[in-house]
Order: sequence, then structure tokens, then C-alpha cells
Amino acid sequence: MASFIKNVFLLVILVLFLTMCDAGVDSTVTMTNDLGAELTVHCKSGDDDLGSHVVAVQGTYEFSFGTHVFGRTLFFCNFQWSGNSHYFDIYIQDRDLQWCVKCKWSIRPEGPFRWNPYQKTWEPFKWNEDHPKLVAP
Repeated sequence: MASFIKNVFLLVILVLFLTMCDAGVDSTVTMTNDLGAELTVHCKSGDDDLGSHVVAVQGTYEFSFGTHVFGRTLFFCNFQWSGNSHYFDIYIQDRDLQWCVKCKWSIRPEGPFRWNPYQKTWEPFKWNEDHPKLVAP
């Protein structure tokens, strides 16, 4: 009986450890400003605030991170340029990990476009309808 309790305890410890660690997959998001105007981008996750960054026309902004073991990694960004302001979930692990470890995005007025490395094409996405719940109003 003591062996069973010990094994259950070790299993619980392992599960707790895995929920707090990364899956070991390092991912990179690169965004290119294809707006024709200077872009201010501010990205966050539930754990990290990457701050605001000004990106020149045709310039890039890039960040890297480790993905979550249970597929819950999410980064969202606010994009501001020439009086416009939009939000977009720039990295959703369940959506993006199968397509890219180095995710390339083209930020355009009509929305973000993700590079599909398999078909060698840019895939359009729509801006989020409203700001994420994690962003303070």
C-alpha cells in the first residue's frame, strides 16, 4: 500500500511539474510592417508583456518563446498606425505550431497574413473583433 501511495504522489508531482514548464519547443514570431506607415506594436501573453515597439515601414519586429506542454501558449498584439488600432492573436499554439516554429507574419491594413511554408503563400487572417480579455481597458 505504501508503494501505491508513493507512486500516486510521484505522478501528482510530475503532472504539476509539467503544467508549469514549457514543452521544450522554442518558437519565433516575426512580423513585417507592410502597412506603408510607421507601426507601433504591443504584444502580451498571460505571463509576459513585451512592451511597445515602433516598426518602420518594411521593418520587422521579432520575439521568441517556449511553448506550453498542454498547447495553451497565446500571444496577442495591438497594432497602431495612422489613427488605426487593431488587435490580433499573433500566436495560438493549437493553430500555429503545426504550421511554423518560425512564424512569419505580414501586417497589412486589411489584416495579418501568415506565411505558409508548405504552399509558399501568404494566408490572410482577420483582425480580432475586440480587444483580448487580458488587456486592461
